[in-house]
Amino acid sequence: MVKVSETIMEAFKTQRIIPMATVNKDGVPNVIYVGMWFWEGDETLCVVNNYLNKTLVNVKEMGWVSFVCYGKSGSYQIKCKAVNATEGDLYEKGKKVAHDREKPYPGRSTVVCKVEEVYQGSGGKGAGDKLA
Repeated sequence: MVKVSETIMEAFKTQRIIPMATVNKDGVPNVIYVGMWFWEGDETLCVVNNYLNKTLVNVKEMGWVSFVCYGKSGSYQIKCKAVNATEGDLYEKGKKVAHDREKPYPGRSTVVCKVEEVYQGSGGKGAGDKLA
């Protein structure tokens, strides 16, 4: 795992909805938008599973996810090892996030994504450079 800088976490936090990419065992990509997510410390991004289908299958089969964001400081991509939590503190936190809405959501599980790599996502000099 790598620590994500405050600058990069802030870039993610400026977006309410972020793209989440997975791939299946045959190499077929899948990208969705997620709106319920939170940082747990500086190494873990958690996604609340309300209606994940193909994405959840891919997480269980492959164990990798990727996210991209942009903010005032630029664009960033993170690649994470992911597991689906159906019990424990992060599951309970995700369920609370889902249930504490004006319109409650199911909060079926929490996809716990441990950041393994960070890349620059902005174009120009340094495009695609590994940052951590």
